[in-house]
Amino acid sequence: MNSVSEPLLAKRLWWIYLAAAASLLITLPLPYIGEEAVYTITSLEMWASGEFFLPTLYGTPYPRPPLINWLIIPLATLLGWEHALIASRIVTAAATVATGLALAWLTLNLTRNRTLAALAAAVFLSGDALFYRGWLAYADSLFTLCVFGAIACLWVAAERERPGLIWLGVLALTCGFLAKVQTAYLFYGVTAAVLFFARREYRRVLLHPSSLAAHAAALTVLVLWYAGVTRSAPGGGTLTDIVLKIQTAEVADYLNQLWWFPVETVLRFLPASGLAAYFWWRMRGAPHPAATGLTVVAVPAGILAWVIALNYLPYWLGPNSHIRYIMPLYPLIALLLAHLIWRMGEARVRVAVLWLAAAVGLKYVLGLWAFPAYQQKFRGDYAATAADILAKTRGHELYATDVSAAGLSVAAHLDVLRLPAPPLKWPPQRWDHGFMLSYTPNPELGEVRYSYQLGGDDLYLLCRGAACDLGNRK
Repeated sequence: MNSVSEPLLAKRLWWIYLAAAASLLITLPLPYIGEEAVYTITSLEMWASGEFFLPTLYGTPYPRPPLINWLIIPLATLLGWEHALIASRIVTAAATVATGLALAWLTLNLTRNRTLAALAAAVFLSGDALFYRGWLAYADSLFTLCVFGAIACLWVAAERERPGLIWLGVLALTCGFLAKVQTAYLFYGVTAAVLFFARREYRRVLLHPSSLAAHAAALTVLVLWYAGVTRSAPGGGTLTDIVLKIQTAEVADYLNQLWWFPVETVLRFLPASGLAAYFWWRMRGAPHPAATGLTVVAVPAGILAWVIALNYLPYWLGPNSHIRYIMPLYPLIALLLAHLIWRMGEARVRVAVLWLAAAVGLKYVLGLWAFPAYQQKFRGDYAATAADILAKTRGHELYATDVSAAGLSVAAHLDVLRLPAPPLKWPPQRWDHGFMLSYTPNPELGEVRYSYQLGGDDLYLLCRGAACDLGNRK
């Protein structure tokens, strides 16, 4: 093979990154997947009620901060609320692309190597972030951007001795909490501790008065948010979720987590993780490949590994953890994989470039054909179901208690179809007539009037009073 200059490699990698970023657009029009409707429903309810600080779902408090809703609402208003899902996915896709750029910025500041920065960004946007998590309308992508952005600012501030950058990092950290949950502070705190103990020269920046003031401000904002906005104890909801997961877990859950979680992590980073493992296995015992055409780069791999490991450990050992909980580590894992591939030499980096390009090509095939076909065949038609329910319930009260993925998806369509009527709400304690969307055929809640099968879920339309006398049962 002819040698390829590093600037040319970097150019190819950025073209791959651009193609990967563009591929996120083709999945925007897909129907609802999973519980994506949570954020379209809560955003519409906030917009309709004028309450922009406390999200609600079916009119009841939803225990998540509202940053993603603040971003969705103006976009959905501009595009039209019938395109609320597209607006939500634009937010997550933009956050994913920005995370890759932030990773390149961090890599460049740590290594001074533009080609490795491009490789790290391309690795990040080649696996799970490319095919699924990077465009799915959950809060995880925005959470990842904010938390990783805070970590990147902290690390660059310490590396370049620029304490002022920590203020930008603290702003990102606060946004991370407002995007999803308080574990943003845990990811950041663990990273700060590793940096503090890893290198003595970092401590001058970490203990600088400006740095201490920034972190004090971050804690103050957290306390003020709970004291002045939610009027609850900081971390109460998160702690409750953790306790419930531990209480409901069985020994088998722990054992399954021990072996499957690392395997799933590796799978989520294919093809880069497979290439790194294969190259390492083929070259074990071989001379160091630094003299194979690439610049020797000083990557702080030890610090990187400690930050990843210490943040990864609680989710590995904890029961009922989900891979999306560690998404703030995705960019750091991508940098570590890029470093391992880089160490294998130019020929293997060029092989990696081909595989990364192939992954992007596969995403286009899946996004344009396989994903839509799967949704149509196995998920059901949420929009048509909502239209049918609206036709059958028109003129009567309609409530909702179904928080399953299918139920939420249908409810999101109903909220839009019913505009300018208020969004669906949880039924009051006493209601004498009307309809209710339910996940179960519970006779205590109402008589089953109609039922719909949506993929593996059943949706029941219950009735009370005069509403039960309409039409024929289905």
